[in-house]
Amino acid sequence: MASFDIAVIGGGIAGLTAAHHAALAGVSVGHFIADGMPGGLVMNVGALDGWPAAGAVGGAELAAGLLGRNEELGVSLVPSRIDSIQAKTLSGPDGTWRTKQVIVATGASLRMLDAPGAERLAGRGVSQCAWCDGGLYRDAEVVVAGGGDAALSEAIHLAEFARSVTIVTRSEMFRARRSYVSRVADDERFKLRWASEIVEVLGDKGVEGVRVRDNEAGNDEVVACNGLFVFVGLAPNAGLLPPDVARDERGFVVTDAHFETASRGIFAVGAVRSGYGGRLTQAVAEATTAAEHAAARCDD
Repeated sequence: MASFDIAVIGGGIAGLTAAHHAALAGVSVGHFIADGMPGGLVMNVGALDGWPAAGAVGGAELAAGLLGRNEELGVSLVPSRIDSIQAKTLSGPDGTWRTKQVIVATGASLRMLDAPGAERLAGRGVSQCAWCDGGLYRDAEVVVAGGGDAALSEAIHLAEFARSVTIVTRSEMFRARRSYVSRVADDERFKLRWASEIVEVLGDKGVEGVRVRDNEAGNDEVVACNGLFVFVGLAPNAGLLPPDVARDERGFVVTDAHFETASRGIFAVGAVRSGYGGRLTQAVAEATTAAEHAAARCDD
């Protein structure tokens, strides 16, 4: 059975950063990435807002750079899914591994809209990646569901192609950063539906419109559109963790100030963690702190 000082699980920027700083500490590191290209959700972002760099940096570019540096540091990339962690033993469909410390950076998955028609029309007008599909909606009418950073960032990108972008949010104000809110408020291409929700996605072979309910007035209205982009929150990818690891009411992992869980030697960073602020720079900071503390424990 192969073993590592530190096992990092998850291929996003948090996982890549944790593996990097653990390797810098001089311990053996196994980095488990289930499938696809490393990078996680930021792979869908063509230009990362707020990332400290001289020019625009895309998610794929950032991930590729980290992956290359980790390889130079001797990080062992293990292309396997991990289904469970029990007593410092990792188990998955490709085998089992032993480790002294574990850093879980499995992130979260975008929630799909819970409305009739949303799942049925996924990939046929319902999308969760404006950077992937925005070019398909030149001079079209599109709707974005959500009111946080992801929703407004994607809406702003969609406005480069679409004739108009209607943003439907259940809140009476946006939860996004001020720079996004200002750009949306100052651009007449954006139409805002406050305190509202999409209760049905309409269309046969593709999206033709959405039924929007005004939660204050109590009435429904059909908004014609060619595409719907859904950013209504995240679900943590925390099923691999043992039951003694505490979760909050939404299922996100509870940690201490060093990002260690209730199970000693198991750390959690980034979007899988309760209290994560949602910024990429915060994920990097959490991963760095967890890696340094985990490495210091390897000689215990």
